[in-house]
Amino acid sequence: MESNLSFNKFAKEAYDYVNELARDLEHPEEKDRVLTIWRAVMHTIRDRIHLGESFQIIDPLPMIFKGIYVENWKYTEKPPKDFSSIEEMKTEVKQIQAQYGEEDFPWKKSTEEIISITLNSLKKFMSDDQLHHIKDQLPKEVKELVS
Repeated sequence: MESNLSFNKFAKEAYDYVNELARDLEHPEEKDRVLTIWRAVMHTIRDRIHLGESFQIIDPLPMIFKGIYVENWKYTEKPPKDFSSIEEMKTEVKQIQAQYGEEDFPWKKSTEEIISITLNSLKKFMSDDQLHHIKDQLPKEVKELVS
């Protein structure tokens, strides 16, 4: 009986995804920085949306990204962040980037574009309907970043 749990499968899914995201962010050689920015964007979203919606995000992600998503996650009834503008979200993302030692990298894209590309990359794993539910919990300016 063959198991669906295969380290090589998990690694390949994550590797393919990070490579694609790195290309979309125009830094194909910067895989570690791309992981840091993914973590920063997704932790910002995670801390702004309801718990149930986070499970919608986690479920289809490659196993390695599930772990990154839940890293340092604290259960709360109400989301701990309540930003209401893209500027506040960008500040949160930049703070998390700095927390993980990546604050001065010369990205070729603006933080707003990075957020948009990262969120839109979830389409690889999620249906439009799932993404729509998540978008609905975000400020209007952030919703507009997801196509």
